[in-house]
Amino acid sequence: MTTADRTHPQDEASRGGTRLGRRGFLAGATGLLAAGLAGCAGGSPTPSGQPAGPGFPVRIPNKFGTAEIPAAPGKVVSLGITDHDVLLPLGVVPAGLTPWGPWESGVGPWVEPMLGQAHPKQLGTDVDVEAVITLMPDLILGVQSALTQDQYNRLAAFKPVVAQPPKAIDYGVNWRVQAETIGQALGKGAEVDELIAATQARIDQTRQANPLFEGRTHVTVRTDSAGTYAAYTKQDARTALLEQLGLTLAPSIDGMDSGGKFNVKVSKEQVSLLDADVVIVTTAKPTDVAAVKADPLLNNLPAAKRGSLLLLDDYDLTMALGSATVSSIPFALDKLTPLLNGALQKL
Repeated sequence: MTTADRTHPQDEASRGGTRLGRRGFLAGATGLLAAGLAGCAGGSPTPSGQPAGPGFPVRIPNKFGTAEIPAAPGKVVSLGITDHDVLLPLGVVPAGLTPWGPWESGVGPWVEPMLGQAHPKQLGTDVDVEAVITLMPDLILGVQSALTQDQYNRLAAFKPVVAQPPKAIDYGVNWRVQAETIGQALGKGAEVDELIAATQARIDQTRQANPLFEGRTHVTVRTDSAGTYAAYTKQDARTALLEQLGLTLAPSIDGMDSGGKFNVKVSKEQVSLLDADVVIVTTAKPTDVAAVKADPLLNNLPAAKRGSLLLLDDYDLTMALGSATVSSIPFALDKLTPLLNGALQKL
């Protein structure tokens, strides 16, 4: 999610950001705080004494505190690397977002058309508090993020911040939870329920139409031209999606201690652990594909020898899998399903 692969924003894309020193933050923030308290430019705050709107106010707990949202937000900033994948199909174009992937727009092709003529400000992976506040949002989203307590405290001093859910790992929020949380924050629960139902229906239809997937083992591994390997665990969105399709994570990887993280490092001496009925290989950068194709260790796996190793050279697919949102899952299934079928037919 990543932004690159969830080693995260990671290994499959890069973005710049600027960290504020304490002096810079205080100097820029003082005036902004006064302006923000005066009334959120560009937003739609509810005048004193007026109804807050259906479903408001709402309180959303997160790992650092509780976001108290008094009324439907008019302007939103998205710090979660894929939170815009939920916002855009709901008709909400963020004023600013953390870009995901190599695309100029900062969003994947599965939602880019929903931007219309808008060009949200692209923020860095390193959260620039002053840049966020300058946008004068009514709401700050960081559901699929790695916000820290300090960043949360600074941002929450200005406006409500919906950070990672309680007990969630950074960049590891389940796609349903991500969508439900954002829908609640926007007062668009019914619309989000429809999005979730449509995405789940697509997953279920794919599983039913492909009985060959049922019970087959899989491993998804990220590698690069240097030959480093990271296999994704059940904490990761890629693995979770494949399991919903009926596949099962190979015991060799499932049995490794990842410390609760979404991937586990595999040494060159342990490459045999990556074997499974189907092995999906993603690369840290599109330019790594050529080198990985020639990787002698991967090519020596039984899966590779029989044609069941899938090296993804479609970076849109690589990033869609890493996103695993209500918007990217259907896009990923369109591209991945025939590849899985072809690989599993080699068994």
